[in-house]
Amino acid sequence: MKNLRLLSLLLAFAFPALTTLGADKTPTLAIDQALKIAQDYLDQHGAASDHQIISLSLQAATIHSVYWYAHWQPAIVDGQKKDLGLRINMDGSTAVMVTGPTGGYDPPVGQRPQGARNMH
Repeated sequence: MKNLRLLSLLLAFAFPALTTLGADKTPTLAIDQALKIAQDYLDQHGAASDHQIISLSLQAATIHSVYWYAHWQPAIVDGQKKDLGLRINMDGSTAVMVTGPTGGYDPPVGQRPQGARNMH
């Protein structure tokens, strides 16, 4: 019974903290602006006529930051790499999501692969 009271007290204090974490994930870039950025990318690369944006989703980069991810079909082939979609940050900057020469995922320049850790 004592543990149950302690647990309920702990949850009472933790719940407001958990709800404020979720509140920080509000996008500051509107979805229609993100769609325009993705469509402009396709236009600039001459792919607008034969490529369609099939999804535009809000993704979490960290606990406090989010970005839009525009995915299109078919992939834009550029040599050995294929452009799969576009990461659109809330400040309007972009990063192209591509497959590597082996067909695997290569993270955008400056980003570590998911799960990678510094070994220093």
